[in-house]
Amino acid sequence: MSLTAELSPPKRGSLRILHVSDVHCMTDNLIEVLEKESYEIVVASGDFECVDTAEALTRARAPVLAVTGNMDGPAVYRKLKALGFLLDGRVANFEGLLVGGLGGVDIPTATARLEREIKEHGNIDVLVSHHPPKGVLDEIYRGKHIGLEEVKRLVGLASPRLHLFGHAHERRGHLVIGKTTYVNAGPLEEGYYMLITLGGEIRVEEREL
Repeated sequence: MSLTAELSPPKRGSLRILHVSDVHCMTDNLIEVLEKESYEIVVASGDFECVDTAEALTRARAPVLAVTGNMDGPAVYRKLKALGFLLDGRVANFEGLLVGGLGGVDIPTATARLEREIKEHGNIDVLVSHHPPKGVLDEIYRGKHIGLEEVKRLVGLASPRLHLFGHAHERRGHLVIGKTTYVNAGPLEEGYYMLITLGGEIRVEEREL
C-alpha cells in the first residue's frame, strides 16, 4: 500500500509504527519483519542499497513512508518514488499526523524543500531522516559523531514529537530530549528494528530478529 501527501484520514487515538533502517540488501530480513509484526504504518529510514530490497516494502500490510540513505543510488530513489513511498523533502499527512522526511540523497536540495514545507505547515509531528541530528545517537568508533547539523536545524525548526532515523549502526536506541523522542532503529541488516506506539505518550520497543 502506498501513501501520498493527499491522504488525510481521521485522527486516531494511537498509531503503531514499524521503524526499520539500514537494510543493506538483506531483503529476507525486511520481508521477515514485515510478515511477523503487527503495525499500522511502516517507516523506513533508508540505506536499502538494492532495488529489490526497496521493492520488498510492497509486502507490508499497511501504508509505507520511506526516505533514501547515503548508500542508495538513483535506482532506489526512482523505485521508492514509483511505489508512492518516497518522503524525501516533503511533508505527508497521515491520519492527521504531519510527517516530514529528509533522505540521504542530495541533502542540500531535500533540506531546502523540507524547510519550505515545514514553514508552510508549522510544527510537524514526526520527522523521518536517514542521518541522526548532530550529537544525538550518532556516536560511532573512537567517539566520532556522524550526525548532521542540517538535521539538527530541522528538528529545531519543526519541533517534532518523534524523530526516526538510522545511519549510525553502533548507536541503536532511543532517548527523550525536550519534547522530542529520538529513535535510532539500528541496522536491520543485523536484525535490529523498532516498534513505536505514538499516542498521548510514546512507547518504544527495541526488537531483534
